[in-house]
Amino acid sequence: MAPDGTAIPVIDISSAASLDAASEQIDAACRGIGFFAVTGHGVEPELLDGVLAAARQFFAQTLPSKRELAIERSGHHRGFAGVEGELLQPGLRADFKETMDFGPECSLDDPLRSPLEGPNQWPAVLGFRESVEGYQEAVLDAAKRLLRLMAQALELEPSFFDERFVRPLVGTRLIRYSTVDEPLPDQLGCGAHSDYGCVTFLHTDGTPGLQLSDLDGRWHDVVAPAGSFIVNLGDMLARWTNDRYRATVHRVQSPRTADRFSVPTFVNPSYDTVVECLPGCLGEGEQPKYPPTTSGAYLQSRFDETFAYRQ
Repeated sequence: MAPDGTAIPVIDISSAASLDAASEQIDAACRGIGFFAVTGHGVEPELLDGVLAAARQFFAQTLPSKRELAIERSGHHRGFAGVEGELLQPGLRADFKETMDFGPECSLDDPLRSPLEGPNQWPAVLGFRESVEGYQEAVLDAAKRLLRLMAQALELEPSFFDERFVRPLVGTRLIRYSTVDEPLPDQLGCGAHSDYGCVTFLHTDGTPGLQLSDLDGRWHDVVAPAGSFIVNLGDMLARWTNDRYRATVHRVQSPRTADRFSVPTFVNPSYDTVVECLPGCLGEGEQPKYPPTTSGAYLQSRFDETFAYRQ
C-alpha cells in the first residue's frame, strides 16, 4: 500500500510575518510532527534554481571524474561519495544514492579551524562554486532567523543560538537518487534515519520520494509548497531539548520515473558548543535524559557510524 501524503505545517518566517505567531507555530511543529515548511525565508529563486543546476551538472560527469573528488581524500568530510557510500539503516544494503558534500571554505592554516572544517574539493564546472557558496550563505541566514524564533519558543534569550552559532558547522550536500526500474527489497535511496545535528533545510526538485514516519511507525509522503524549504530537526536538538523537540525518522524511496535531486543543508552549533539539557525543558522532578556533549564530538561520532570511508 502506498504511503499517505502528509502536508506538513507551512510557517512564514519573513520579517513581515507575526513573529509571535511564527514562534508558536514552530514550537507546535517541533513538538509534534517534527517536520515543517518555511516560506518567507529570503533565499532568492535564482539561488534555488542555480544549486539544483549545479547538482545536475556535477552528477552528469563520469564516475572517474567524480571519484577524483572522493570524500575519503578530504579528512574533514567534504567531497564525493558514490552509490552505497553511506549506510543509514542498519540491516539494509547501503543507500542507493550519490552525494557531494561542501561546507564554508576554510584554509588548513586557519588557527580557529576545527577537525570538521577545511578546504572544499571543487569540481571544474563553470560557475559551480559560486552557485553552491551563494546558496549556502543564504540558507545559513535563513536558518539563523529560524533559530531566533526557536529561541523565543523555548523561552530563551533571543541571542541564545546566535552566541552558539558564531562559527557554525554547516554542511551542504548535493544528492542524486538515480532512477531504478525495480528497487531491491533490502535497499532504499536513503535508509530510515533521523538527522544527526540541529536543523536541516532541504531544497528539492519536486520529485517525490521523501517520507516521514509517524509515532505509530506508518510512512507518509512529505508534501510541501514549491519554493519553500522543508525543515526537520536532528538528534542534537532533541538532546538539547530533552526530547521536547522531535527528531523525526524519515527515508527516501528510489525514484521510478526520473532522477531525484535534493540539497539538504545541515546547520549545527560551533564545534566546541556544549549541548546539554536546557533548563526550560525539564519538568518538575525530571532529569536530563542525555549526558552533556559537544557539537563537534557528537557529529564526528555519528559520521563514524554511517560512512564507509570512516570505517
